[in-house]
Amino acid sequence: MSEPLRIAAAVEGETDIIAIEAIIDSVLADTEYEFQTLQPETSAAFPTRAGWAGVYKWCRQATEEGGGAVTGSSVLTHHDLLLVHVDADVAGESYARANIHDAPRNDLPCEQPCPPAEDTTRALHGVMLGWLGEAQCPAEVVLCTPSKNIEAWLVAAIWPDNPQVLRSDWECRADPAAQLGQLPKRRRVHKRAADYLRLRAAITAGWPSVAANLSEAGRFHKQLSAAAR
Repeated sequence: MSEPLRIAAAVEGETDIIAIEAIIDSVLADTEYEFQTLQPETSAAFPTRAGWAGVYKWCRQATEEGGGAVTGSSVLTHHDLLLVHVDADVAGESYARANIHDAPRNDLPCEQPCPPAEDTTRALHGVMLGWLGEAQCPAEVVLCTPSKNIEAWLVAAIWPDNPQVLRSDWECRADPAAQLGQLPKRRRVHKRAADYLRLRAAITAGWPSVAANLSEAGRFHKQLSAAAR
């Protein structure tokens, strides 16, 4: 019997972890895997910080520990894959607003006109690779950059016939989570762990359609599948 694929993740927040695990369940349906969240998680080596600034700090600490590149770090000694998640709306942020003063490059904001979403996510990938000390994305690193945030994927998974989801500019909507408040009261979703856990199976079931219809979801699906092989 082969060993399970070991996946480590640096993620913005608790609800993002639940959504991403649900997606991985779909993408790697035929693969046994173990998932460990390294950020956010309290440890002596990597103190917990929430949001994209927390992911940035974790990346810089892991890169420093790896001698200037994340591929030299202990993270990839103990895991087969590293998944790094930042919502694409971070492309419109600045380091100063996040109280970050040690960025390797002054490369935020990097937001591009949307659509297409991929112009912004491509620019953001370059920023994230700078955090990781890498010139190109290593084969064992998967970048997860939902546009504009992961709720765009969640809404599309659980409510695929939503008229807003069917619009060609759905991945450019600044606040896709607002659609969750339009659901009937008994189905309404709040950004809290209990609600996302309740939806985990539905996200997994709906993911193939999301990956087929949303460009950034499709890119993530293909990259994760290829990395897992």
